[in-house]
Amino acid sequence: MDYSQLSPGQLVDLFADKTQRNLAVVALVGGLTATELRKANVSPAAKQALINGLKHPNSKVRWWCIQLMDHLADESYVPSLMEVAHTDPTPKNRRHAIHATTCEICKPNRQRLNVDVRAELMAIAATDTDASVREMALQELAEINGEMG
Repeated sequence: MDYSQLSPGQLVDLFADKTQRNLAVVALVGGLTATELRKANVSPAAKQALINGLKHPNSKVRWWCIQLMDHLADESYVPSLMEVAHTDPTPKNRRHAIHATTCEICKPNRQRLNVDVRAELMAIAATDTDASVREMALQELAEINGEMG
């Protein structure tokens, strides 16, 4: 398959197929590993395809979009990731969306995104139906509050 001939949305759809996923990711964002993603330059169309992928019917596709957003570290992804953190039907995806907005280690510059998500985390900690998601929100909130003094 010639991945260069596929649209960004078609590449995101391929994230569901583990035999094609890695090549589709590379074709979409220019890398796969954390090291490669630190240098990735994501096109506006690829960025929009990742955002659209957060609503894909396949949970694995949504997870991979979250994973890539985590490492690409674009603050403009935060509203979409917070929506996922509140609404994705899969708790693992909700937890990973929280992680993607708060983790500094995964980011290219090892810095937390410059977006305050504390109110969102408090809401998730108070209302999520899954205990592991509530716990993740509380842990990240405690870490952020500890850093901000």
